[in-house]
Amino acid sequence: MLLDLTTTTLVEWSRWQFAMTAIYHYMFVPLTLGLALMLAIMETMWVKTGDQNWLNTTKFWMKLFGINFAIGVATGLILEFQFGTNWSNYSWFVGDIFGAPLAIEGIIAFFLESTFVAVMFFGWNKVSKRFHLISTWMVFVGANISALWILVANAWMQNPVGMEFNPLTARNEMDDFWAILFSPTAISKFTHTVTSAYTLSACFVVGVSSWFILKKRNLEFARKSIMLASVFGLISILLTMYTGDSSAQDVTKTQPMKFAAMEGLNKGGNGVEFTVIGIPTNDP
Repeated sequence: MLLDLTTTTLVEWSRWQFAMTAIYHYMFVPLTLGLALMLAIMETMWVKTGDQNWLNTTKFWMKLFGINFAIGVATGLILEFQFGTNWSNYSWFVGDIFGAPLAIEGIIAFFLESTFVAVMFFGWNKVSKRFHLISTWMVFVGANISALWILVANAWMQNPVGMEFNPLTARNEMDDFWAILFSPTAISKFTHTVTSAYTLSACFVVGVSSWFILKKRNLEFARKSIMLASVFGLISILLTMYTGDSSAQDVTKTQPMKFAAMEGLNKGGNGVEFTVIGIPTNDP
């Protein structure tokens, strides 16, 4: 369907802008979540074994991590500003709740990640091996904590808990922070999203390493990368399948209409068949 620019409303423009930013942002972020963990494992292997090949492997993947990290940060900052610019009324109405996880993400996770990523990239030969290794692990921790708080905010939008409406201010206000943080929706969203990101990162590493093997270049580096990514990816895929099932079960409880849409059940129903592969149509 073509977009008629002459009749497009402000809300539609806001949706298009936000959607484009979110899509572009999420093209890069999942790769950094898994790559950060694999970088930490690679550097740990170097520190423990002293094998120079592990150091070379770490530095190579660190460059690709840095590219994705930079683009993810740039687009993520724009995305957070758009909550206040594109959806200012919504941000005012639920800002006490929705803004809290995002503020914690910025104050704790983002600064933690940003501080140690500087040491990780520029600390070679300037700090000790162990401190550099700790910095790499802290980048992984910071990246995943950042994902946690963002997904907690998203989970609250899907399943609003831990709040009450204040008729005096005509706003929703938080009354149970822990209910928001540990809601089943938040837990299922975080675990499934993170394990899916790990799977993506493993496939990326295997794919790039396979190219090197096909070109008969840097074979030792490619073999080590594939060995680590294959084991990492297998574990991640199994966890993704498990967390995906628990996430779908949560959707059936909290958003049955969404699950019906996922299954292509335009009319809903009880005891219907499970859809494995579906082709969208205009049939009612």
